[in-house]
Amino acid sequence: MNMIAPGEDGARSHWESIYNASSCERLSWYQENPEDSLRLIQESGVLPDAAVIDAGGGASSLASCLLTLGFQDVSVLDFSEEAMAQARKRMDTRAEQVSWIRGDIRSFRTDRSFMLWHDRAVFHFMAGEEDRRRYLDTLDACLDPDGLAIIGTFALTGPSKCSRLNVEQYDAERIAGVFAPRFEILSTMGSTHHTPSGASQDFMFFTFRRKRKS
Repeated sequence: MNMIAPGEDGARSHWESIYNASSCERLSWYQENPEDSLRLIQESGVLPDAAVIDAGGGASSLASCLLTLGFQDVSVLDFSEEAMAQARKRMDTRAEQVSWIRGDIRSFRTDRSFMLWHDRAVFHFMAGEEDRRRYLDTLDACLDPDGLAIIGTFALTGPSKCSRLNVEQYDAERIAGVFAPRFEILSTMGSTHHTPSGASQDFMFFTFRRKRKS
């Protein structure tokens, strides 16, 4: 989980305060077993030696699960150092096998490219057109030409706010319009997330690839 409060400093402060106020296991987005993400990653056909990044992964258990599945090149990008510290503590020495990157997803750049970009519950915080454009610029710059992106957002029937911030809700038609013309949807999947407090949240997951030139 990542952003987005206005401005990079405001966003960092917002998410650091949330993670410093509570352990990740008590936060609404926490999953002990990110089964939907793991299922889609395995179905994508991405090989275990491919470079994978969990964008906004923070305190998620996904990186640990990927190591268990044999993935060898796993990175986590997040605004919150505290979120990643909680994940590293939970993983103990295995955390050394993961690249931990503190940064703003809207401006992140790297010299390498990733075969798989995974984002569960970050893109729906891009509530403004400029934030969405910058996110897509990052994805365009960081994704391998043959890579895939798995994006999980709140569904149209999902929450309209999260962590005191407005969020956007998506179905396939709406998100396809945002990601066009650079990316096209390969698959969609609905899901219901049960929060640690027992509430239910409707999600949609979308798998994208770069638009093929005709």
